[in-house]
Amino acid sequence: MPDADNYGNPDYPAQLAEMARVLQLHRGPIAIASHVDADGDAVGSVLGLQRALRALGKPAQAFLRVPNYLAFLPEAGEVSPPRAQLEPGTLLVVLDVDSSDPLRVEGVAIPSGAELVLNLDHHGTNSRRADLSIVEPGKAATCQLVKELVDSLGVPWTADIATPVLLGLVTDTGSFRFMNTNGAVLRCAAELVEWGASLSWINNHLSQQPKSHYALLVSVLSSMEFHFSDLVVSAQINQAMLDSAGAGWEEAEAFVNTIRSAQGTELAVLFKDYGDNVKISLRSRGRVSAQAIAVACGGGGHHAAAGATLNLPYLEARATVLGKIEEQLQIDGLR
Repeated sequence: MPDADNYGNPDYPAQLAEMARVLQLHRGPIAIASHVDADGDAVGSVLGLQRALRALGKPAQAFLRVPNYLAFLPEAGEVSPPRAQLEPGTLLVVLDVDSSDPLRVEGVAIPSGAELVLNLDHHGTNSRRADLSIVEPGKAATCQLVKELVDSLGVPWTADIATPVLLGLVTDTGSFRFMNTNGAVLRCAAELVEWGASLSWINNHLSQQPKSHYALLVSVLSSMEFHFSDLVVSAQINQAMLDSAGAGWEEAEAFVNTIRSAQGTELAVLFKDYGDNVKISLRSRGRVSAQAIAVACGGGGHHAAAGATLNLPYLEARATVLGKIEEQLQIDGLR
């Protein structure tokens, strides 16, 4: 039974039971989708819930683009490419999406013809536009909610179901190193390991990098800059850097955690320059709110990890973001 008191929402157990009831009673197809540029929590949530629902005999199908570094997780044919329209009578489950804005859901378009839309998420900026939303910002990962939803569904746990759920916990906690790692997360992970999920197998796959990663790493490190008395570290990735390294955009996201390790910094920001727009990834050690900066730039996320897209050329976007960062440093008493 989930501990609602730990997360400030006494209605959480009842909400979880209601979502499980809706899934159990639905007789038609069930589609499962997540956000653009799927990460470990997105892929793990989608696969974990799909496998649990299929164990109940439900016709559940995941619609998702799986990045190459997570291609080891799904079985062949288990995940379908995104589609624009669902067949009539479909129940749509949207996982790990901080808004029901159709621009953030990649698996299907919204409205998609779905009979009902369920949303399970852990982002405090979630707009709660689904027919039934469960949003728990206190959870380290959406996979933590999926674990408790599977418990509510009464599905017997197997290694196949537990493995993707554990992967989501691993990636969203930085292998249990980030400040969102708490006792509840570790207890959840321990249960998943007891049910057959292999932490060493997950870590072995996640630690393997293609040759292009190291070529790109050289360029990223060369672009590093320090700002505001070294409280902030930044780096840039653009198409020319990717072409030179023989890499793709999906390899870019990991580098925000690379520069995050710079000693003495409080915030890391990675600028992904797409030419006509710039996406930023922010990581905080805890003293400055990455979420507040992202929201000020039109995005969202968590206190320690957030992001945004700015429809500006790189130099303008960079100046805008650094301005918002300076304002937040002052608000948080660091300037």
